[in-house]
Amino acid sequence: MEGVISWNDIVAGKEDAFRMLYDRYSDLLYGYGMKIKANETVVMDAIQSLFMNIFEKRRHLAAPNSMTAYLCRSLKNLLINEMQSATVRNTCELDESVSNNYDFDLEVDAESAIIANESDSEKYRVFQAELNKLSRQQREMLYLRYYKGLEVDEIAEVLSVSKRTVYNTTNNALSRLRENKVLARYFGETALLALLSIGRFYVFSI
Repeated sequence: MEGVISWNDIVAGKEDAFRMLYDRYSDLLYGYGMKIKANETVVMDAIQSLFMNIFEKRRHLAAPNSMTAYLCRSLKNLLINEMQSATVRNTCELDESVSNNYDFDLEVDAESAIIANESDSEKYRVFQAELNKLSRQQREMLYLRYYKGLEVDEIAEVLSVSKRTVYNTTNNALSRLRENKVLARYFGETALLALLSIGRFYVFSI
């Protein structure tokens, strides 16, 4: 059973608490960060900066409602700030549109048994193409919800949107995939679940 991370221990600067925090979340943050900025050096530097910032400012930070959401949002902000700074270095102009124009690649689970046993790679290509047609926000929400297991309120916090927006955007993305006639012919709903690594394929309701 995983140990409980105490925010009081974080504030107190206890080494074991910080080590547990890093061990618990570094892989999740790396995967998420690489979706935002596909540069391992930049992402790893941002993760290190994030944990250093927490350590240095720990006495002034309020305990987060969700550590996962807090860390993901903070890392995303660091990466966007880095992309904006890079734009300034290259063009001497601040491009605030960077915060809305970053790419977010959502990939089919190619390790699933369905893909591994499928000789017709065309099916994989078609499914991936349909994922690519989703909006960046739809892909990001699907990734956070189904690949990383965040709750709706956590996703809302990470993306700075309302829970209603998360519900509606995710529902629209899932409905689009479910109603695609080519995907239905190739896979059927059960196979779509495995390809997206979704445990349950349903429409959100409030």
